[in-house]
Amino acid sequence: MSCPKLPEIAVISDAHVHDPLADFGWPGALATGGLSVRPLSEAARSTRVFNETKGAFLAALDEVVSRGIRHVVLLGDYTDDGQVATTGCVAALLDRYRQAHGLHFYALPGNHDVFADHGRHRTKRFLRADGASEVVTSDPQRDGAGLPLTVSPAMFCPGQPDGLRAMAEHGYFGAPGAVYWETPFGTDADPEARSYEVRSRSGATLRRLMDASYLVEPEEGLWLVMIDANVFVPIDGSEAFEDSTSAGWNALLKHKAFLLSWIADLTARANASGKRLVVFSHYPVLDPLDGTREEEMALIGPTETTGRIPQAEVGAALMAAGVQLHLSGHLHVNDTACLHAYGRSLVNVAVPSLGGFPAAIKILSFEDSTIAVETVGFDDLPLDPAIMALYEAERRRSGFEAAALTSAKTHGAFLSAHLGHIAWRRHLKREWPAALAALLRAASLGDLFRLACSPADIPLDSAVAALPGLRLERGLTVTLTREEEHLLAEIDGIVLLGDWYRLRMGSGLGVRHVGPARMALYRRLAQALRDANRQPGSAQAALRQMFDLLERFADGLPSENFVLDLETGEISAR
Repeated sequence: MSCPKLPEIAVISDAHVHDPLADFGWPGALATGGLSVRPLSEAARSTRVFNETKGAFLAALDEVVSRGIRHVVLLGDYTDDGQVATTGCVAALLDRYRQAHGLHFYALPGNHDVFADHGRHRTKRFLRADGASEVVTSDPQRDGAGLPLTVSPAMFCPGQPDGLRAMAEHGYFGAPGAVYWETPFGTDADPEARSYEVRSRSGATLRRLMDASYLVEPEEGLWLVMIDANVFVPIDGSEAFEDSTSAGWNALLKHKAFLLSWIADLTARANASGKRLVVFSHYPVLDPLDGTREEEMALIGPTETTGRIPQAEVGAALMAAGVQLHLSGHLHVNDTACLHAYGRSLVNVAVPSLGGFPAAIKILSFEDSTIAVETVGFDDLPLDPAIMALYEAERRRSGFEAAALTSAKTHGAFLSAHLGHIAWRRHLKREWPAALAALLRAASLGDLFRLACSPADIPLDSAVAALPGLRLERGLTVTLTREEEHLLAEIDGIVLLGDWYRLRMGSGLGVRHVGPARMALYRRLAQALRDANRQPGSAQAALRQMFDLLERFADGLPSENFVLDLETGEISAR
């Protein structure tokens, strides 16, 4: 299909902007230079960081400007938690870049930006200058649990449409300067014209909500289909709704099926009129973790992440609607997934978060029959010394230690350390089987090599006790140099688990952070574990599953810089 030269599109997902200079109305900010900084101890328990996100977002926008790109998709979760003050700060930043640099933004909502129709209260802690915390909440009924408490309407997270109004000109209610704009309901931007019915699980409760989806043609020939994939299901007997976090497209197929009909109509119209069409939503439509959902569940059981993976019906529905390329966020992963069936193909490009490892954005470039995807990282950004000073005050006051984070000098190092910290302190505790977690806490990589090379199957439940009696059977399955053996002793379970998650979240970007020396040893251990048939329930069998997944994460489809051939569905690195 020959088409006019189409503009490049920058895609930013899950920026989770928290502006430390936002006014939340709490008195402690008077002594911090106006800074509202979230405690590091809270970030160390979360899947994302907080105070570093505004700097990363500004760096991403500056990168877009430096490349001469004019169109930017915000793939949801552009705010910390949808707070009135935060959304206002994001909108002000976008307006500034629009006026100064001519950028055009097209936003869609994530699960952190709005909540249903009526919104919900938010409560956060901020650091005082002395390292203690104060609580700021929008809920007048909230108790401070012994901490100083400020009630501020600036902390409230509105619903739709109110929570979208500050971003009105960034796609939700039209797109100034665009060639064309419509919604699934027509060309009327009024929220009343864009409502749909949603029922509770029992069917007894019926509510009407606004859908914020829209199509925008920023320049002649390019259609960007922006899908509001948030699904808020009413709860019987109350005014409350189910949270959308784990719903995504699995729930959309049931509760917002009208969107599939609209998408199918758009793809048919695009094909008939020679338009290039790309679909965006906050939630993935294919498994973005290299198709490993079932294998991961077999190893460690259901997790927060596996519960958010779309079912096979989602990809089939999008493919039937004629979609070839979909970009998603939500899971904070950098990855590429592809489905081929019935002579068609569907590709899901997962865009990572600026507030989690690995921090990056995507750039789309269009040719006649291909779309090129470039990944741009932000590892080298410096950290804000004023924020780091408050973290140090927190450490002195509370005794909270996270040396790998507080010693980091760059955004990339901070995020890598953060992921390693939550892998060890959060995921291992909450999600991993007790016996396997105990083995990872006790073993070095060298110990795991000795387990792999042991001729006997060792029950996982007794593997820790067996470690002191193991020795490396040279020549049995693997030969190591003395230098490698020394490195094996230095790599403990903390490093290994952090690397496992870096590869899970970052794919090719994770491989670069892990580095060639550790990757080579992980691959050799994976091979050693494959060299013998092991009984289910043995430590070796569990480790084989773990390292098979590690290699799947590392060796999936190209996820950094690649080209999608729209005629064949093939993906090739570039």
